[in-house]
Amino acid sequence: MEWTDEILFIVGGILAGIVNTISGSGSLFSIGVMVWAGIPLVAANIASRPGVFFQNITGIVVLRKYYKLSVKDIPLWPAILCCIGAMLGAVCATLVSGGNFNLIASVVMLILLIQYLFPNRLFKSLQLKRFNTSGFLGLILFFLTGFYGGFIQIGIGILVLTLLLDVLKMPYAQSNAYKLALILIYTIPTTIYFALNDSILWKPALLLSAGQIFGAYLAAVFIGKNKSAAYWARNITIIMIVVTLVKIWFF
Repeated sequence: MEWTDEILFIVGGILAGIVNTISGSGSLFSIGVMVWAGIPLVAANIASRPGVFFQNITGIVVLRKYYKLSVKDIPLWPAILCCIGAMLGAVCATLVSGGNFNLIASVVMLILLIQYLFPNRLFKSLQLKRFNTSGFLGLILFFLTGFYGGFIQIGIGILVLTLLLDVLKMPYAQSNAYKLALILIYTIPTTIYFALNDSILWKPALLLSAGQIFGAYLAAVFIGKNKSAAYWARNITIIMIVVTLVKIWFF
């Protein structure tokens, strides 16, 4: 590993921490920089998990300190369902072939690209607000969200935030805090699973983690003070999606 790759991982981690804390899809940066460093996409997807763990802890701690946010009164059933689904997704992530994973991840990134280019169109068309959270459909949604998060981390923040806003009808500030907590909860068992299977590339993972902690701290401190934060996060995420897709399919 070259020293330039190490710097790339730290910078990618900082961007991932910032974007994930503001909205979601920050894993595009942690995974994207690993792909550009020559790490296969399926391995990069797994190596991004420790950074998610540390970044979300940082975001939760800082958000609670500066904005007096609390998640203690929020129901636990979404987290339980996400954990069950995430473990199943993690198992699938270790079994899928590199070529198939590239195809699946590319489709996900294209969907996210459409969502970023045409905000509020894609998820709004799903009409999530009509779902009854006490019904079976609400349970299935959070289970499938967990499965997706365990299988592929890309875009999970946006998906979770959308469910919390439209299905549980939470205010944005509370949803953003609980989003970090929910992802943190299911990331713990999935990361342990990947570690026990010797699937994590630890040096890139730890460098990314260091960057993500710093990025999450910066974003959590300034998220309420900088009105243009979400705008810049959206634009740099669009760029990262495009360059990652170019790297995967043309280089």
